[in-house]
Amino acid sequence: MEQLPRSKGCFVCGDSEDNPRTLGLTIFWNDEERRTEIALAPDGTWCGYEGVVHGGIIASVFDDAMAWAVRREHGAWAVTGEMSVRYLRPVLAGNRYIVEGRVEKTSGRRIATTAVMKDEKGKEVAEANALFVRIPQKQSSGNEE
Repeated sequence: MEQLPRSKGCFVCGDSEDNPRTLGLTIFWNDEERRTEIALAPDGTWCGYEGVVHGGIIASVFDDAMAWAVRREHGAWAVTGEMSVRYLRPVLAGNRYIVEGRVEKTSGRRIATTAVMKDEKGKEVAEANALFVRIPQKQSSGNEE
């Protein structure tokens, strides 16, 4: 698997020197499976309810997983046009999870994506789908180091 570069200042995958509030997650590209993979072990600072990871953080991780899948599949950045998330089970602080993101279909500038979060036993705890829109090349510069 290939480790993808960090995006400068990104809340999910940025470097703490650029953004002290980043989650600092590392995103990998699994070329064989054509998907991104993000391992995470949330702590108590990620929670909404005590011990339960905030849904907005889960959505943010999904967004990065799918955005980077688009970047790898199409070689260009795209922006999230819409996203839907289903929370199937509580995501608990102190546990380990894996998020996988992939491109499902492309039609012109519109790119349909999916993502899933699984626990250590491989059980799905959340899922997402999103529609990304490719942005013109001259507007997509400089987001990664």
